[in-house]
Amino acid sequence: MDTHELVANTARDKPEHAAEWSVGHGKIILLGEHSVVYGRHAVAAPLPFAIRALASDGANGIALSIPGWGVERRIPARAPQQQPAQDVVARLLRLITERLGLTGQDLRIRVDAGIPRGMGVGGSAALAVAIIRALGRHRGLQLSDEQVCALAFECEKIAHGTPSGIDNTVATYGHALLYRAGTPPEIERIVLDRPPPLVLGLCHHPGLTVETVAKVRRAWTEQCALHERVFDAMDAIALAGLNALRGHDWKRLGALMNMCQGQLESLGVSSDELDDMIRIARRHGAVGAKLTGGGGGGAMIALCPDGREPVIEALSGAGYDALEIRLR
Repeated sequence: MDTHELVANTARDKPEHAAEWSVGHGKIILLGEHSVVYGRHAVAAPLPFAIRALASDGANGIALSIPGWGVERRIPARAPQQQPAQDVVARLLRLITERLGLTGQDLRIRVDAGIPRGMGVGGSAALAVAIIRALGRHRGLQLSDEQVCALAFECEKIAHGTPSGIDNTVATYGHALLYRAGTPPEIERIVLDRPPPLVLGLCHHPGLTVETVAKVRRAWTEQCALHERVFDAMDAIALAGLNALRGHDWKRLGALMNMCQGQLESLGVSSDELDDMIRIARRHGAVGAKLTGGGGGGAMIALCPDGREPVIEALSGAGYDALEIRLR
């Protein structure tokens, strides 16, 4: 899925009979990715892209169709209870149907994917939320947002290993928030009365969050004290960034985004493509630019209070996909 398709997804009509489809929201992390896994604060917001799902009766097990991602799967009714570790889709469906009391039922799930896969913008969490809601609606389960979010978090453990819970929270509730992992997590809603003027840039290569999360985990295990200092610094940056965001101080927010990117680079989760896009954005007027999500590829964001078009044109001219985004 490239920029043209993303733009089309924000402007095109929703699926036919859209009210019957269930939604999971995509997201960006403005500040605090990776450190949020270790109990620090992060600032995140939903994107104007979403995943929608519709469940109905099926035949011979569970049929899952995600045309936008090239996914067509059928899980037979008599499939083994234990799915191979690498078969993430089958494991997710097995977990969801078990927790919802739908094991052994014949179901069809259609998914309209308005979010690129593997780009660090919350696609897996949005997919889980949309499917959980669709199945709950189809079977009249009256699931609360809290139940949906909790089950989606369990799905994220399959997809990413040790998630923080921020992706499934934004995917479920669909609003900007300050998040800190815990039992229960600390969640503070952020009202974006003046959304920051952002550009989203996409790498040519996806970023596998499960790999970058595991990479940081290994490094943290080997040098815990040093990494804890990095995470403390990122926590302070996120909290300062929240104040700048609320005060519409884009220059300060941009400086904090750049500082956060420096910390992420020290964790080894950036990439040559991300670094290149970030340099281009800064050279063409962005006051701040950083990766968003797990890194290793995927996506970056640039803060452009003096105009987004020069940054979009420069990124596009360098062969990258880029578009204006408006947070909600």
